[in-house]
Amino acid sequence: MKRIVVLLVLLLPLAASAQVVNFAKTLPVRAISVGAAPVYNAGNVYFDQGMGYYIHAGYGIDYQVDVNFKYTHYPMSKDYIGVDLQYLFHESRQTYFSVISGLHRWDEIGFDLTGLYTYMVRYWINFSAGLDIDVEFNEEIDRRFWIPVNVGFNAGEWLFVYLEYNLPANEQAWDMVAVGANFIIR
Repeated sequence: MKRIVVLLVLLLPLAASAQVVNFAKTLPVRAISVGAAPVYNAGNVYFDQGMGYYIHAGYGIDYQVDVNFKYTHYPMSKDYIGVDLQYLFHESRQTYFSVISGLHRWDEIGFDLTGLYTYMVRYWINFSAGLDIDVEFNEEIDRRFWIPVNVGFNAGEWLFVYLEYNLPANEQAWDMVAVGANFIIR
């Protein structure tokens, strides 16, 4: 019952992005994650093309819950600032399912909602995919949908290196690619 209540609370925005760096596995309890990545945006009529620089910090609240603070600097546009909560609602030996929900400030204030699936081929490599939704509130409600595809490499207990491509799933979204690293401090 507790899982269902938490899941419903996270889904309340009902439409809402992690932008880049999507992992289905939550951080260990009391662990801190710090990461950075250059981000390339292909751009479209809604967003200028170019490079951005992404940094984030996360904290493991519970085995199934973590919080993440994000900042992306875009020289060609407004910066992205966000905070989200991730809930791991199913885990097996090699698979993880989670939902991430949060708030951000980009062009306008918005909600984020992401559902993720991760498959661990081996301890040192995993693949993730999901659906990432942004909803921004301005004169109209803007909805952007992406399909994040991520391959990650565990280089030990303290370092995770990844490559992520966000495939646009509607006309308001655009292609994004990120290559980066996360450091885990226990």
